[in-house]
Amino acid sequence: MYLQTGLGQVFKPRPQGPAKQPPKAPAKQPPPKQGWVVKDGHRRYCSAPDGRQVGCDLNLRVKFRRSFDEFLREVENAYGRWMAKSTAQMLTKKLQKTLKDWHQEMLNSQLLDNDPIVLVAGLNYRRSNGTWLVDRSDLRQYWRLIDL
Repeated sequence: MYLQTGLGQVFKPRPQGPAKQPPKAPAKQPPPKQGWVVKDGHRRYCSAPDGRQVGCDLNLRVKFRRSFDEFLREVENAYGRWMAKSTAQMLTKKLQKTLKDWHQEMLNSQLLDNDPIVLVAGLNYRRSNGTWLVDRSDLRQYWRLIDL
């Protein structure tokens, strides 16, 4: 079928491409595993799912760095073992003020580079469209492994 204008030009309709498939719904994910989970020396404890939320405690093993930016990367990498890198970056950005205060406190207590420390953090997951997303995190305490 061709269309003809009053100017004598012939227009051909464009060929139709293959029909587009509707986007697939995300796969249903189970909630984070309940109880203690150990991964690369880091520990996580998750409570039973409470409807649309799950609360977890993370024990993150981090090496202390005298430079705050390097210390921030260490914390970000520790979070990254439990979630996507972009989510870990978002969380460390939100926790930057608290981490800065803790870093200064650690500097004042004479911590050295590469001293192992443990950060205890709370982590909340929420359910959205069948997937479990990290909702927020908070820092609770830290301690040096040398002191134990």
